[in-house]
Amino acid sequence: MTTTIDLHFRYRITDEARFDEYLALVPPITESQEPYVLEYELARDHDIVLQHERYEDEAAIARHLDVTAEGQRARAESTELLDIRFVGALSDDFKQRNDTPLATWWTRYRSVER
Repeated sequence: MTTTIDLHFRYRITDEARFDEYLALVPPITESQEPYVLEYELARDHDIVLQHERYEDEAAIARHLDVTAEGQRARAESTELLDIRFVGALSDDFKQRNDTPLATWWTRYRSVER
């Protein structure tokens, strides 16, 4: 099995201009400076965004949040989180620090990797 961690979350955009600031900051940094972020994808249906992020391991999540802190503030200030799913082996400490009623924690059951 893999050590990768996937995050799947949905949120509603509440401030389009501030959300555009997030888009101008985080994806370019992630693409150019963060090889430990393996995937970073957003899909949109009107004001709802479905976002998927894949990290090489748990530590990569913390690095990403640190490197993109300014953009993360813009996203937090411009959206309302609807739900978040964490997939993969995460430490109890990570779960405790990131727990919210909107979070669910999933263990990988079966996968095909190439």
